[in-house]
Amino acid sequence: MASTRLEIHPVNPQVRFVKQAVQILENDGLVLYPTESGYAIGCNAESTKAIHRLYALKKPMKKFFMALILPSISNATDYAKVSNYAFNIMKNRVPGPYTFILPAAPTIVRKLDVSRPEIGIRMPTHPFFAELFKHFDKPILSTAAKLSEDEALTDPDVLWSKFKASVDMMMDCGEIAINPTNIISLVNGEAEVIRGEL
Repeated sequence: MASTRLEIHPVNPQVRFVKQAVQILENDGLVLYPTESGYAIGCNAESTKAIHRLYALKKPMKKFFMALILPSISNATDYAKVSNYAFNIMKNRVPGPYTFILPAAPTIVRKLDVSRPEIGIRMPTHPFFAELFKHFDKPILSTAAKLSEDEALTDPDVLWSKFKASVDMMMDCGEIAINPTNIISLVNGEAEVIRGEL
């Protein structure tokens, strides 16, 4: 089936378009979408078939932290161990440009088929996700829309030409500058800044 490219409003995403993205996610598909830190590609993190499609696209991806996009901290406890300390660090910073590394729950480690015992948790501020999570109640396994570390793809036309054969849908929100998230590890009971700032 041919991939679909939809132009969505950057502030008020069209509900009918977002619902089409939900259908793709529900049916093991891959979606290319906007975040406040740049474009990313993701899938339903509860679909083994979709997870392996994402791995096939980003072959070295399993070497790195997996990032789960969730609507709120309360959802994070289903997939990670959130201590009181971690909760207090996170609560005033999400949604926002942060990826928090937490000890992963054993069930999600098995589902993601990774040996690494940590998982990244992310709650973006982009309006696309505010609308998406009104209609979709599962986590999204997400990775930056690039195939090598030194790529910085911001132009939707370039992204579309690069990924249209690999994804099922692109939510085109215009050009988005790359602003990598702050990565904060909370695995050892203290905040360790891996990238950016706290």
